[in-house]
Amino acid sequence: MTDDDISRREYAKLTALGGGVAALAGCMEFGGADGQSDDEPAVEIPSARMETAEFAAVRQFDNQNYERMHTYRKRRAIETLLTDPEVQALVDDWIGSFEAYEVLTNHLETVSLQGPTSLRVDESGFPDGEQGEFEVTAENRQTVYGIVDRRRDRIVALEITEPQDVSWTVTQSPYQMALGEAIHDAEAVQDAFGDMSEREWYPSWKGATGSYTGLADLPHGAGGTAVMHVKDDGELQIVSAFIDGSDPQQPEIIDVSVLDRAVEYPLTELVETIEPAAESVLDAVPGVPTEQRPYYTANDGHHRIEAPDESFEQDEWAVEWERADAQGVTVAASYRDSPVFEAMNSPITYTGYYLPPREGRNTREWYFPDDDTVFSGDLLFWDLHSSDVGGPGLLGKLDFAARADIPSGFQLKTHYHSSAIGSESIDFHSGLRFGPYNYDLAYEFYADGTFTPIFRRTGPGFLTKFTQKVDENADTYGEGGSYEEPVVQHYVSTQAIDVTPGTEDGVAVELFDGDEWTTPETEFYLEGEPGTIARFSNPDGSETIDIPLRNDLEIVVVRRDESEIGPGAYPAHRLSDAEADLYHPAQYVDDQPIQGERVVVWLLMIGAIDQAPYPSGLTNFVTTAQLTLSGY
Repeated sequence: MTDDDISRREYAKLTALGGGVAALAGCMEFGGADGQSDDEPAVEIPSARMETAEFAAVRQFDNQNYERMHTYRKRRAIETLLTDPEVQALVDDWIGSFEAYEVLTNHLETVSLQGPTSLRVDESGFPDGEQGEFEVTAENRQTVYGIVDRRRDRIVALEITEPQDVSWTVTQSPYQMALGEAIHDAEAVQDAFGDMSEREWYPSWKGATGSYTGLADLPHGAGGTAVMHVKDDGELQIVSAFIDGSDPQQPEIIDVSVLDRAVEYPLTELVETIEPAAESVLDAVPGVPTEQRPYYTANDGHHRIEAPDESFEQDEWAVEWERADAQGVTVAASYRDSPVFEAMNSPITYTGYYLPPREGRNTREWYFPDDDTVFSGDLLFWDLHSSDVGGPGLLGKLDFAARADIPSGFQLKTHYHSSAIGSESIDFHSGLRFGPYNYDLAYEFYADGTFTPIFRRTGPGFLTKFTQKVDENADTYGEGGSYEEPVVQHYVSTQAIDVTPGTEDGVAVELFDGDEWTTPETEFYLEGEPGTIARFSNPDGSETIDIPLRNDLEIVVVRRDESEIGPGAYPAHRLSDAEADLYHPAQYVDDQPIQGERVVVWLLMIGAIDQAPYPSGLTNFVTTAQLTLSGY
């Protein structure tokens, strides 16, 4: 490790808390007057406040405060939990970690931290056997649950589970083992670890020739990645490799890096910056009931899964749902006994790394400047949402009571760790999370006819690989008299909706540009702007669906076509229709008429996470859209 690496790590520790570290320029230490007080007793709050706290809905917050909760308050809640001496002692001994957070009503929030103290790997068959097998055990994994009073940064409930060993198995084919040997021989790996046969390590893969990755100038399906977790003096290091799989008989490793962290601010480093309280509140405050724990970890560190009936009625909505292979869950909905959409699901989440500046382009022009499957940046994943590969899928239905002027409603909450191990994402939840993702796709239905899709990203994916690349190339970004870094990471979450506003026989389509309404005759792709609206209505009735647009939303409207990827049973689907190669929904736009036709609406929810710090794990990036009904 170089002096520069050490200085970056120390700087990260000093800046990890913002205003919560021992102060420069007069700021206070977190855990002193700015956090859980050293000399105040445990905080007791009215029992009704705790007992009636429930998961919060997006519409219960103004001024985008829901999104801000997941950015600022998640981090602050974690820091508050880390002030407790019992929590500090536990986290300080971990080798990896995973954090989960949810916003509660009554000015409370629920958070969990979990991790193991060590990793054990029993390997057989590598590299010369018919199959390599890695038995991996995360030892002494424990989960900390806490409820935090967000107005006062006080722990009001705290619980720590008993340690348990959590195991999983990774297998490798001869093809993968040959790639693994080549990665071991790479200069970066040799310099960091020497002879890998003397190390404990295990591999994970995200499609060596998968149909959902692109890398540099490789077309869709030709790029892939490999990841290895390596024990090194009681810590974990990461090997990240990029693979050219365009020739399956002779794959080529084109880049190998060694990383010392999966996320920007690991809890094991963050905890060193926080001054502990004088005494723990573990025995002085109540535990955290299962129903108030984050859904991701509520079941002793595993997912809480309480799927609703596949068909149900609530708050004037009638909803049906089913698993959608690799496209999340397919939802059909009607409102006041009249159809709204026949099918809706999420075919793709785009995750792009190391892109050129956007320069006013829409996402199709920016991501795919040649209008083909070659990505403009270093790496792109067309991520799928599978209940089997990294699942788990639909977690449950959250009910919202009416509050003030916000009507009652409910949320269907789905969750995906793309490429993690099994439906329980057991490796990811044990803190071994470099490579896979953490997506929360939720749908809120309100009694007044408002429908809100929500995209939430926690990461980390491959972010630290590319933040390291930015550090290594920082001197090159100032050429030409200005300084402009590449876009390190960018997301687009897609929702595909087969709209049926009171009719199943075709729709009328209108656009409002802020001044006047127009009637597009053919398929279109539109960048959103404030004040613009896309409207879909019943040509022979009063039912109308309005989709207000913004700068961070794009919309594609195309005729329903069974040869194209889309939602529901009628169109093609990812993986099951591999020949239906989709790189961007805008590729489906041509001169097909849309008035009076059944159409699929692609809503593209843009995640410009490069514009503000959203450290993986410590923060969630959240963005939402809204569909409003009238005439029902």
